[in-house]
Amino acid sequence: MNTLPPPLPRHDLPVSAIRTAVNRRADAILAWTKRFIRFASENRPPDGAEAAAQRWLAAQCRQQAWDVEVFSPLAVRGIRRHSSWLDGRHYPAGRKNVVARWRGHGGGRSLLLSGHADVAPSEPRHWNVCRPYQPVVRGGRLYGRGSADMKGGLAAMFWAIRILQELGFRPGGDLLFESVVDEEFAGGNGTLASRLRGHNAALAIVGEPTRMEVCPACLGAFLGNLTLTGRGGMAYMGKAIANPLHGAARALELFRKFEAQWRAQHRHRLFPAAGKPLHVLPWHITTETPGEFTQMGTPLLATLAWIVWCHPGTTENAFFRMFRAFWKAHGAQDPALRPFKVTVERTYHFVKPWETPVGSPAVRAVAQAFQHYAGHTPVIGGAPFSCDLGICGEAGRMPSILLGPRGDHLHAPDEWVEIEDILTLTGIYATLAVQWSGATGLPSASSLGNHRSRSAADASAVFRQRRTRAL
Repeated sequence: MNTLPPPLPRHDLPVSAIRTAVNRRADAILAWTKRFIRFASENRPPDGAEAAAQRWLAAQCRQQAWDVEVFSPLAVRGIRRHSSWLDGRHYPAGRKNVVARWRGHGGGRSLLLSGHADVAPSEPRHWNVCRPYQPVVRGGRLYGRGSADMKGGLAAMFWAIRILQELGFRPGGDLLFESVVDEEFAGGNGTLASRLRGHNAALAIVGEPTRMEVCPACLGAFLGNLTLTGRGGMAYMGKAIANPLHGAARALELFRKFEAQWRAQHRHRLFPAAGKPLHVLPWHITTETPGEFTQMGTPLLATLAWIVWCHPGTTENAFFRMFRAFWKAHGAQDPALRPFKVTVERTYHFVKPWETPVGSPAVRAVAQAFQHYAGHTPVIGGAPFSCDLGICGEAGRMPSILLGPRGDHLHAPDEWVEIEDILTLTGIYATLAVQWSGATGLPSASSLGNHRSRSAADASAVFRQRRTRAL
């Protein structure tokens, strides 16, 4: 049977009770996650298709009798004047945030468990293991678009609070669960809306896929275009016309040179150079000019879209001074670039990095909850990607930390997440909620005893035994 004992009102829970509940609920957690993945909640700027998934999620939260607010980012007064607002996004009916609050009885600290419902588009389409929104379980992995980024993490967050409720736990501080819209493609408007709406807490956990590392820091990202502009036309009378595509080919080589310089000049203790280097990514090239017909011949221009990631502490002005100086020098000196006017422009907005001090009570609390439940000390490091953690930290004025599952092929075919990690995270988040909300009675690290030999992987073992026959 996949049922839990009748709940008894209590203000503390041992780790063993949480682990038992996660084991018993393993099948239900997996089924719920698969149901969530089946919603094709794609973000295709300027639009997004999160509405159906968010309506379902709001209904799931209301079934738990949590206080639920559903709102559009545009409903937040003054949001368009905020420095982190990204213009040009659309929010049609239903494209709304969902924030659920399980109110504490008082005297404890609040906790926010946060994630985004939008997923990358299903392209490229050469999926092999499954179709994007028809999830498949294979080898302990759950495949499907959004499984790792980041519906697996959201599932663990939802079930962490639900299991505590089913066990009869009463939090001291409020426990908040939120699913925001429009995070992908350098977004963040959904997260910003929640922060400005006042849905903040004493600690925020964002469930991006960190491969089970506790990450109090993440990278930032600069996004822009490099344009090489010449004359354009067709050399009918034999006079050569410099082709900006040849200049673009040289520019791609120079992006590698800039990347090497950028890495050499920037170090951060949470991002060891050998394992988490800063990347520079040219990701799109075009010769088209908006509103003009492109003739057959040498193009007028070539534009390369790029992303440069940065460590916490890097400012936008300092970066662009260095970046523009690099291209100005090469534009004047490099024979392949001299025929063209070389311009650098910003696109999107600066996706800000974030760092919560490693020695803060918040980081220690997350690491302690991880150790208590998983039975081993977590790795504490920086997340080698950009996300909306900085909006949580800056606009929400909260200590903000990333902690999510292992997975791979994010934004690519055959995306997957480790099922074991979804279950383990459910237990870790629940343990953190008990500890952080001001409850007492949790065992100390030195008293874990037999729990160390019965790790949270028990939950996935239970799942595999049950599902092997079914599959």
